[in-house]
Amino acid sequence: MTVLSRLATATAVSALLSAAVPVAAHDGPHVATSERHTAAGILSATDHDGPKTAKHLRIGIWNPAGNITTYTIGNSWNDWVLYLSLDKLLEPSPYLSKGRSWLATEVVPVTADGRVWEAEIRQGVKFHDGSELTVDDVVFTYEYYRDGPANRWTHHVSDVPRVEKIEKISPTRIRFTSERPMPNFDLVTAPELPILQKKQWETIKNPRSLTDPAIGTGPYKLVDYKADEYYHYVAHDQYWAGKPLVDELTLIMIKDPQTMFAALKSGEIDGAARAMPPELVEQWRNDPAIEIAQAPSLWGTWMQMNLDLPVFNNRDLRYALSLAIQPDAMVERIMLGRAQSGKHGWPHLDSTWTKPGLAVPYDAALARKGFDNQGLVDKDKDGFRDMPDGKPIDWRILVSTNQPLHVRAAELMVKQFADVGFKSHVEAVDAATFANLSNSGQYDFAISEITPHGLADQDQYMQFYSSSQMRKLLESEPERLALYNKWWEADTRDKRKDASFELQAYEVKYPSRFMLWYPDGLFAYRWQSYDNYASSSGYGIFHKYSFLLEAGRIGTTAPLDAKFPH
Repeated sequence: MTVLSRLATATAVSALLSAAVPVAAHDGPHVATSERHTAAGILSATDHDGPKTAKHLRIGIWNPAGNITTYTIGNSWNDWVLYLSLDKLLEPSPYLSKGRSWLATEVVPVTADGRVWEAEIRQGVKFHDGSELTVDDVVFTYEYYRDGPANRWTHHVSDVPRVEKIEKISPTRIRFTSERPMPNFDLVTAPELPILQKKQWETIKNPRSLTDPAIGTGPYKLVDYKADEYYHYVAHDQYWAGKPLVDELTLIMIKDPQTMFAALKSGEIDGAARAMPPELVEQWRNDPAIEIAQAPSLWGTWMQMNLDLPVFNNRDLRYALSLAIQPDAMVERIMLGRAQSGKHGWPHLDSTWTKPGLAVPYDAALARKGFDNQGLVDKDKDGFRDMPDGKPIDWRILVSTNQPLHVRAAELMVKQFADVGFKSHVEAVDAATFANLSNSGQYDFAISEITPHGLADQDQYMQFYSSSQMRKLLESEPERLALYNKWWEADTRDKRKDASFELQAYEVKYPSRFMLWYPDGLFAYRWQSYDNYASSSGYGIFHKYSFLLEAGRIGTTAPLDAKFPH
């Protein structure tokens, strides 16, 4: 049985509109702070020129959800799937330090201290059921996120920042007020929160119980789904920016990466919306049916340490550990050079929020000296360091078996730790067990992926400090706490940028986790099915903007125009 045999054949919808509704640009201040390192372009030997529209595309996805809402998709592994149906006030994302007008024609500060903002809501926007978007829907959405159950998006209004007042001040205008400064409201919050329909959600007490498809204003309407199997979308004929270029999308759940790329190779799917293994690039570069694109996905792989363990709640030890880790070796041996080194620290090197020039040096000799100073020496003469009380050390590096690159990284870490005198071992478990063990703190180190939400979103960077482990660092490190408070008190873009840069520099020296690599962002698709994808930072090429008319791509995408040597 093929991957797709259980799915019914979808029928075509009406012809495409020839022009988009004009889109006004939002030209607010831009806080670009670093140069983009990952270029967007085609890696295939031949840059084909395929169709720019399609009746029906089948795209493989890998993260399950029972329904597609902000409360059931669960995280940001596949948030572009949600954004097919739901729009935000500004777009495309909080990762670019800018936002162009979308459901709001403008989002502007009212006070100089960044505590009060107003948004003008676009008129004539239709929900999927034909009703009109109003300012009441926006007020309801922000209040629901602030006061209701938490999800992956809600902290942008309930915590970082906390928006105290959300007021309708005219039939088309809304005001947001916070007790603490939020100078980047238009760069992070407004481009982050998907807008809900008040009529659908106002009586729902348990949002995770909703089984009906969410009614949004986005370019696609979810018309059918089967949990963990597929999602079927049709183009929203009344989309305010013009009917999309692809009539129907069927997203097919394929958990195993080998199965997904086998389905792409055989033609069962038209695109694979997960990062392509680097070893496939050379194998597929000359395939006449496959196009390979590189686009900044802003993902990363990191190794967390269990900060609940007293041994790691010591900044000098963590500094010494950072000197002993060699991310460059992982880039070359595991990612075959198709990644950026984690030595640049956290957040993502390509993020416009990141302080330029950060790097962690590799210095094994200085690392050994640091361990000696901490009393971590070989007391029992077995060739490995022990705790100061003589207890042997054998660090447990937890990984998931469904992530073969992470398994290889853990194996390399065992060797790197051994080089500076530490004994460690790899514990590879299935994905469910990995989640249970990591969530319950049963690990010393754990290697996992981290999404753009955690690597390229300035407010989420601060939200990490809400966790119990990170709160311990603030309590035990007065210098870190002072920088954290300085960020919160900053009432202008420049002050907040400076405070963020100082905190990032501190984190790189005394890390709370170790970045291993940032993948280049490799994506494959069948160009004869559809060849009109574009790059959007944080999403790669699979996102709603790749299916919009040109007017909807301005300010949200970059062309795949880089020329890579072969």
